[in-house]
Amino acid sequence: MTSGTIELVERVRHRLKDQDKAVRILGPVPESAIAAAEQTLDCVFPPSYRTFLRTFGGIALPTHLGIVHDFIGVSPSDADADVVARTQRGRDERKLAEYLVVVGFGAQHQEWFCLDFSKQRANGECPIMLFDARDCALDQQFYDDFGQMLEEVMGFVADSLDQPLD
Repeated sequence: MTSGTIELVERVRHRLKDQDKAVRILGPVPESAIAAAEQTLDCVFPPSYRTFLRTFGGIALPTHLGIVHDFIGVSPSDADADVVARTQRGRDERKLAEYLVVVGFGAQHQEWFCLDFSKQRANGECPIMLFDARDCALDQQFYDDFGQMLEEVMGFVADSLDQPLD
């Protein structure tokens, strides 16, 4: 995740605040909480996702604004916003494979965006796969990595906010 992506998220946050639309940013997550989540899920998060967690913690956008509206973080006190709780629930209830970790929710009901650790690259990054929880099945690869997903979604939201209202 680049400094440009961080600035883009902040710009979107300010624009939504100016329009009285709720955007929720959980806030930075300490390294100890990130390490505990990794240990529980038996993985090492990709660098882009770790930077996201240390910077924002988690982000929830108004559902109508993007293909991904919730970027799941580490929040043990909020099971709906916690990567560990969401992933474990997906594994228990929806046959989510052990190599998938839920890091986003899509605009359509039961669309989960997941890190695919079976395809982790040498740089530690993983592709983002769409998992259809209605059918309990992988759909397709959507993004090369978490940083690309965050940048593209936030870029789309920023562009949408720049469009005049009809």
